[in-house]
Amino acid sequence: MDHYIPKRRVPVTLWSGELQGVPGQIFLDLDSRGVQHQTVLEMLNQSTPFVPLAIGDEGRVHLFNRDHVARVSPAPQVLHSDVFARGFQPWREERAEVALRDGTRLCGSVWMPLERETERLSDYMNRLGPRFFVMLTAAGIHLVNAAAVAEVELAESFGAPLGANGGSDPRNE
Repeated sequence: MDHYIPKRRVPVTLWSGELQGVPGQIFLDLDSRGVQHQTVLEMLNQSTPFVPLAIGDEGRVHLFNRDHVARVSPAPQVLHSDVFARGFQPWREERAEVALRDGTRLCGSVWMPLERETERLSDYMNRLGPRFFVMLTAAGIHLVNAAAVAEVELAESFGAPLGANGGSDPRNE
């Protein structure tokens, strides 16, 4: 017998390579004890293969293959605590521009929970695998599927400059 878990609906827009800007409502589990409710990020990072989304005035449920979802953008009125929980873990925001495989570019900050204080954005992205991460932009919050990312451009450069004056060409030494 199936066990019923109470749900709440949160308005979002779903984006994939095949579908552009599908508005609907995503279903989040309610904690029956009222201690901690599920966030959109937690729901997207579940291991189930499909994301249910209620679409249209009738609220007809559509199932989207999680692997093909590029990003999910919560509606502006959705509370940040419903999207992702900062909690008590250490975290940092890193400025970056993220290019998706479909050509979309998002400029802002990647919010990253830290496993260690010295963790770099590259470390975080490499440990994500095919999970979603939080991108904070001027237009709002986006939950981006790391598998849909083509490139991440960091806001800063590190090390010596490359090129003729940077010593990277052995003919210049």
